[in-house]
Amino acid sequence: MRLPLLAACLLSATAAAAAPSYGPELEGFDYPYPVKRHAFASQGQDLSMAYMELTPERPNGRTVVLLHGKNFCAATWGDTAGVLARDGYRVLALDQVGFCKSTKPAA
Repeated sequence: MRLPLLAACLLSATAAAAAPSYGPELEGFDYPYPVKRHAFASQGQDLSMAYMELTPERPNGRTVVLLHGKNFCAATWGDTAGVLARDGYRVLALDQVGFCKSTKPAA
């Protein structure tokens, strides 16, 4: 009876060691497009908003801004952003401050 328990513990420890570990700005989590940053000061702090910007090969002169809800990131918009860019839209997919790859204000 103890052998299956030991095997389960070892398997669990191995899985935990192999699990990805991300920092406060999701370092190590890949987004579908390059991430840029907009630095600014607000609330007495230096902050940074992460975003993806897609520029189409044949622009139609319009821009779409994609915002995520809570517990989601700009990366969630990857497929949608690609379709819009192929249709000629400039696409900005933002990580709101306090979420994902953007900085987290102290208060």
